[in-house]
Amino acid sequence: MINSLPSPLSRRKFCLMTFVACGVLPSAAAAHHSFAIFDQTQTTKIKGVVGRFAWTNPHVTIYIDAPGPPPQRFKIETGSVNALKRTGWRSDSIKEGESAEVSFHPLKSGDLGGLLIEIKVASGTLTGGG
Repeated sequence: MINSLPSPLSRRKFCLMTFVACGVLPSAAAAHHSFAIFDQTQTTKIKGVVGRFAWTNPHVTIYIDAPGPPPQRFKIETGSVNALKRTGWRSDSIKEGESAEVSFHPLKSGDLGGLLIEIKVASGTLTGGG
């Protein structure tokens, strides 16, 4: 007699292939990255002007324009919107054009950016929340 029910292993393979085919796993993996890209043994400090404040998930991002020569734009990542809200941040906590002093863990790649430790702006000092 032929077994009409697939084995548990076959069912798992089928489910996994279905998820992959639907794009669930690739989109979930692309939505978040590890903090391993940051050198958490180093701290960098810069002063500049907030060029952009992106209150978005998966990570709130602050772009800081530092004077030169040449002028440079740093991309500073923080925690998620929910994590930052729990520590007192709001979508208007940082404003474009205001002066900022930023401490962060730099990217291991050497690119201009990193993981926020703290930012000092006119309204006070905020921490990374990640």
